[in-house]
Amino acid sequence: MALTVVENRTGCVVCDAAIVYLAVAERLACALCGEEHHTETRCAAGHYVCDRCHSGSANDLVERACVATSLTDPLQIARSIMQLPAVKMHGPEHHFLVPAALLAAWCNARGEPERKPALVAEARRRSAPVLGGFCGLQGACGAAIGTGTFVALAIGSTPLKGKERSLANRMTAKALEAISRTEGARCCKRDCFLAILAAARFAKEHLQVALPARGAPCTFAEMNTECQRNGCPFYRAA
Repeated sequence: MALTVVENRTGCVVCDAAIVYLAVAERLACALCGEEHHTETRCAAGHYVCDRCHSGSANDLVERACVATSLTDPLQIARSIMQLPAVKMHGPEHHFLVPAALLAAWCNARGEPERKPALVAEARRRSAPVLGGFCGLQGACGAAIGTGTFVALAIGSTPLKGKERSLANRMTAKALEAISRTEGARCCKRDCFLAILAAARFAKEHLQVALPARGAPCTFAEMNTECQRNGCPFYRAA
């Protein structure tokens, strides 16, 4: 089950329960990245979040969470990471989140979890040049570009490989088409959902790997002043 993370000042970032200080340190797994550490603190519900996940940048958290996850649903992976306080409503971290979540799900579905660290790290490097505002300023949403990055890494595309290069570009085109149909102002969450769903369909059809991506109602509408509300396929009235 995906974790819902609450932005707050004093409680647990996973459930907002009170923090408990233990008399004797325990070895606990971080609820976000899975790494185990000795700690004297956890919340009353048992959640422990390591210092790196408390203080890391958005991209740091995306990378750590995608490497650690065992899920095969890339939408579930992305939604859980979007809840982290470091991941804002809009921002270029979403350009990395899309290929990272897809690659994590891809590796898990193929039974190759050992490939995740290298592939996710490379996705982060390739996503860095895709700056904020690409969707409206360059006419290519970074979430859609991220799906092309996913396919390129999954099948080993290079500029000199005709079939692989074609598939990577076709993936980006399909994601851009899905995003363009909304005719809405920016929404990094909506566009990530649309891009990931397009990539899951593409992976099944062209790469023979099933990624069980399931759409769900959005929980970010109140954070987005440009939200389309009923014009968005993921909107759910409060």
